[in-house]
Amino acid sequence: MKKRSLLVLTVLLAACLVFSGGTSASASSWPETVRIGLYFGGSAAASVSFYSRSGLEVGAFRNSSFEPILTMPGGSSAIIRRDSFFIKSPSGLTSAYNPAEGKPFEGEALGPYHIQIGDSVAGYNEARASADQLLQFGITAYPVFEDKWYVWTGFYPDSDIASQELKKLADTLGTPNLKLISPSNARLVVQSSHADPLLVFSDGQYKLRVRPLSANNPYVLSVNGKQYRGEFEVRRYPDSDLTVINILNIEEYLYGVVPQELESSAPMEALKAQAVAARTYTYRNLGKYSKWGFDLVNTVSDQVYAGYDGEKPTTNMAVDQTKGKKILYNGSPISVHYFSSSGGMTENSENVWGTPVAYLKSVPDPYESGDSYNYSWTRTFTALELKQRLFLSDVEIGDIVSITIEEVSNAGRPIKVKFTGTKGQITYYREDTRRVLELPSNNYTIISGTGSTSGTGTSSGSSGSGTVYAINGDGSIQAVSLPGSVAVMSSGTEVIGGSGTVYAAGTSGVSVISGASSTSTAGPVQVSGNVYTFVGKGWGHGVGMSQEGAKGFTHMGYTYDQILKHYFTGVTVE
Repeated sequence: MKKRSLLVLTVLLAACLVFSGGTSASASSWPETVRIGLYFGGSAAASVSFYSRSGLEVGAFRNSSFEPILTMPGGSSAIIRRDSFFIKSPSGLTSAYNPAEGKPFEGEALGPYHIQIGDSVAGYNEARASADQLLQFGITAYPVFEDKWYVWTGFYPDSDIASQELKKLADTLGTPNLKLISPSNARLVVQSSHADPLLVFSDGQYKLRVRPLSANNPYVLSVNGKQYRGEFEVRRYPDSDLTVINILNIEEYLYGVVPQELESSAPMEALKAQAVAARTYTYRNLGKYSKWGFDLVNTVSDQVYAGYDGEKPTTNMAVDQTKGKKILYNGSPISVHYFSSSGGMTENSENVWGTPVAYLKSVPDPYESGDSYNYSWTRTFTALELKQRLFLSDVEIGDIVSITIEEVSNAGRPIKVKFTGTKGQITYYREDTRRVLELPSNNYTIISGTGSTSGTGTSSGSSGSGTVYAINGDGSIQAVSLPGSVAVMSSGTEVIGGSGTVYAAGTSGVSVISGASSTSTAGPVQVSGNVYTFVGKGWGHGVGMSQEGAKGFTHMGYTYDQILKHYFTGVTVE
């Protein structure tokens, strides 16, 4: 689900991105392209297939110059793999294997040992011509670029086999001018869909690139079956082998991002706000993965990017209508954060990640839809389930006796929560409780009860008799027992008893504690019992822009820049 991806994204990025500095740049110096890692690190591929309906070309790139080497006609594929150990099946498919573990299945074993025939030649055309001439001797050869052009033959799985083949070739060709080529972790192999070798390329000063021919309309390339705009670079790194990088215009990149972060049916001004937020994030994080030669990844670790296949007309329009617009603070792109819904009030960054940021301050969020996903939620745990949750996070405090909300932010979120057990206690700060209990947000109150519960799923309230802890007019804490089932209303100012009685704020001089209106001045609130129900609102960390709130502001007539300036304090949009 798109919003869940967003939630994971913001949690993962919070610590490392919110507080990093940005560099100021004039409008004329903003880069126009971005480099996106499609396959990298743990997701690095052994081989990648490229296809374009009207043809593609493979070439060498250096110093902003692309030099074409191979041209593939429309309807054909170019497969690029690392020069290592593969099994070629009778159908021509190749699959990587580890020779130390033995051959996994039947087929021809291919490896990174080769034989060089003759000396270097002038260029690709000469290498291709020499390779074609060798066919009359029954020798399959191919062009190779390693600083110079050569002609090689064979993909041998070990040096013994390669040495034996070298002797046979010397007899066949009647020339001693042959050389055994040992493995290199810099080489790439370009082959046809039938595993016929077309080119071996060493990833050195030049980089291997693939791009659609200009005849393609739209100008897209299919990578392992998914379509993307722009060009592609293939690299090898010891910790990211094989790395595939999509290089494209930033605005076109945003086409594939915005609909993954906010549904394309959202109001246009909200989509435009999302587009500007995504563009700002992009500029803020250029060069983040420079060790692997790209800027951002295509997953929730940055922004989900689905390429051309993920584009939608409305979100493309939102990108186009805000072209180049960014959120700036003192001339630099801000660290952008957004989430699904706040429940009525956003949160200060220091109450979530520990460090204050001038433009990430709590602001009212009055126009969110109460019908949005997880806007109102409950999670019910037995004392035993809480004990097990804490144990899974390496905390052992025995049977849970009570939970104490010791401090609440001015936005109403518990930021210091103590769990007391028969063997000790543990205090969680800021987002810790939400993380350990996997709550939708950190905007909640806690109701205790003695009845049974069906588990941790969403429900409308706790079962059995309940206790609500409230603040009296003099600031003291009072336990208010309510008959039957209880639930906190979305306004946070009323409690409904099982008989249908409504307990409103101010009843008998008592104000019910709510996640939306409690402040840190209320003092500790302790809840004890056999069952604990967390009654909350909102989905996400609560810092920055609420997506549901942005939709609401749009319905109230706000423009995208007004929305962004509301959620990010003291910024400009330019």
